[in-house]
Amino acid sequence: MVSVNNLSMSKFPLFLALCVALVYYSAVATENPRLEVLGLGEYAIYSREDVKSSLVSRRVSSGSGYIYYTESVKAAALREKFTIIDGESIVCRFSAQQIFKKLGYQEVSSGEGIHYGYSPRGLDFIKVSGQKINLQVAERGGITIVGWPVILGSF
Repeated sequence: MVSVNNLSMSKFPLFLALCVALVYYSAVATENPRLEVLGLGEYAIYSREDVKSSLVSRRVSSGSGYIYYTESVKAAALREKFTIIDGESIVCRFSAQQIFKKLGYQEVSSGEGIHYGYSPRGLDFIKVSGQKINLQVAERGGITIVGWPVILGSF
């Protein structure tokens, strides 16, 4: 470990800059969004893993995996039961613009109630028409469904 006392004054600014860079990098580290911050609503986790948990209100087989439903307040605890999560979604009452702002994503395209967003902070993405997408928002009848990297269930 480097001691500040052992640094010459000419090297101290470099040392300080390195420390600031490390703190900044850790603050903007990449991770997929935690959609439960969007409020109360039905939460879904998509995974190829077969997980049993009392946190699950229902489980639906979806081809190569499962969709696990729970309440948004239980999402963080349920997420810990998985080693691989292919996607997540939540039903909420925010507008697409509010969601992109709240999560820090940029809207990259939209049409007919479907909006796509991207953030380089997200770990996972897909490409649609050559654009990186890692958030999808569907608005219908006053209900909004948000999913990363896209909504994998029906909407």
